[in-house]
Amino acid sequence: MICGERVTLRALEERDVELLRGWRNHPELFGLHFGVLPLSQTEQRRWYDSYSGQSATKVFIIDNEEAEPVGYTLLKDLDHKNRQAEIGIHLDPHAQGQGYGKDAFLTLIRFCFQELNLHRVYLQVFDFNERAAALYRKLGFVEEGRLRECFFTQNAYHDVIQMSLLENEFKR
Repeated sequence: MICGERVTLRALEERDVELLRGWRNHPELFGLHFGVLPLSQTEQRRWYDSYSGQSATKVFIIDNEEAEPVGYTLLKDLDHKNRQAEIGIHLDPHAQGQGYGKDAFLTLIRFCFQELNLHRVYLQVFDFNERAAALYRKLGFVEEGRLRECFFTQNAYHDVIQMSLLENEFKR
């Protein structure tokens, strides 16, 4: 377990599979995923089975102070040679706006730089997800580029913004 101020990041367990499927299929989160949704139980199980055996991808459940799951973070394409990885976060809509996302992301970033000895973490965010982009900028992420109109969701094409944070830019 990785402890933050208000949250704990714990390993994804088989018991969390349906919980994740519920979040990934939630109408408010539906347009924030790169994959094709909705997911069936079989597809979610297949996703879990493929990720659980990989060392380059880790999924952590975010538990709040009461040990209740409120979302998950993702560490993927872990590259030890170049000391970098992609990170991501998804919160239950009922848990948004309470500081859990910021604490979970800070905890994950601290883990990446201090424990995994990474040099760079990066992420992608949709141009319409201004709330998330503002949080990432507040945490020190810098926009590196933009994939123009590369993703179709919510009946329109959207840009995907690539952002990164280097270890020496991270404000502990």
